[in-house]
Amino acid sequence: MKKLLEILIVGFAYASVVVGAGNASGMEPFFYYTSFGLDGTTGVLLATVLYGIVGYFVTGLGQRLQSKNYKEAVYLVGGKKVGKFVDVLIIIMMLGTGIIMLSGSGALFQQQYNMPYWQGSLIMTLLVIGTLMLRLRKIILVIGMITPILIGLLSIMIYQGLSNQTETFAELNDYVIAVGKTLPDTLPNWWMAAINHVTMMTVAGVGMSLVIGGEEKDPKVARLGGALGGLIIGGVLAMGHFALFAQIKTIAPTVETLAQMPSLQIMNTYAPHLSSALSMVALAMIYSTAVSMFYVFISRYVAMETQKSRIFILVTLIIGYGISFVGFIQLMGYFYPIAGYVGIVLIAIIFYGPSKIKKLENEGALEKIVMAN
Repeated sequence: MKKLLEILIVGFAYASVVVGAGNASGMEPFFYYTSFGLDGTTGVLLATVLYGIVGYFVTGLGQRLQSKNYKEAVYLVGGKKVGKFVDVLIIIMMLGTGIIMLSGSGALFQQQYNMPYWQGSLIMTLLVIGTLMLRLRKIILVIGMITPILIGLLSIMIYQGLSNQTETFAELNDYVIAVGKTLPDTLPNWWMAAINHVTMMTVAGVGMSLVIGGEEKDPKVARLGGALGGLIIGGVLAMGHFALFAQIKTIAPTVETLAQMPSLQIMNTYAPHLSSALSMVALAMIYSTAVSMFYVFISRYVAMETQKSRIFILVTLIIGYGISFVGFIQLMGYFYPIAGYVGIVLIAIIFYGPSKIKKLENEGALEKIVMAN
């Protein structure tokens, strides 16, 4: 019973790394799955299997190496050149994700509160700057507790979407695909979209995923927990996909007018008394993700809590604020797929990891490396 509880803890921890701000808006599952219509359902199934496999390997790898950060694993398994490439990829992913969060904040304030886009992005930018300047990083841990609340509110949104469905999925299919064609054309088909989403989110969450595995003493618990986490992620994606599919004419009254925050659009329509709660939770998740991403990026180049870091924070966030005006859908539609394509290298490292570790064990070198870390 105790071991089952530990597996559940690892599973939900791993899932929490992936299920966050991106899923709160509804745009991410729509872009990667729903936009392909009924084929997107098969994409969700494929992604669920892949998330389970990747979770099994990545948490297992972290456990075996007792990882405290992602660098130990990528350099050990990938070697100096490949490790450096993946290291840079992860850093770029963190910066890009942080900027997308600023853009997402602008879109949310605009849709939910009728505020100008620039004001919404500016509010989030100032909040992030203030947090990093005032050394309030522990707030991130508190906001991390909002994830279960987010999943609960999304469950209500999903229930409302499906219970108010007026047309079958087959009848809606052509319209869904037509709306999907208005999005950036960076994903050629449903199976490539599913693979791309898994690799993109693995790049974004590999650091914490390895650490989650590194904190577990039992290899079996770490691996099974990671696999369970992958299935949880797939379940959340499936629920969101079907709700967005069922309410396509609510989130997109015409082919050209897809809401930037589809989940909020459904809540505003069928559960307006809860829409404010979902928007606040979504903002909290966006804030938490933005602070985390910018902190990791900035701390990689300068020591935090110094005058130099404060200048770096200001410059980085001002540039990020400017880039956020490209638009939430455009940034996500181009940056995420590119990161996903390149992230295939990281997936290869994760799958190759067990073989490399076994080789080091046979040479008697692994224990020395683990102890040194």
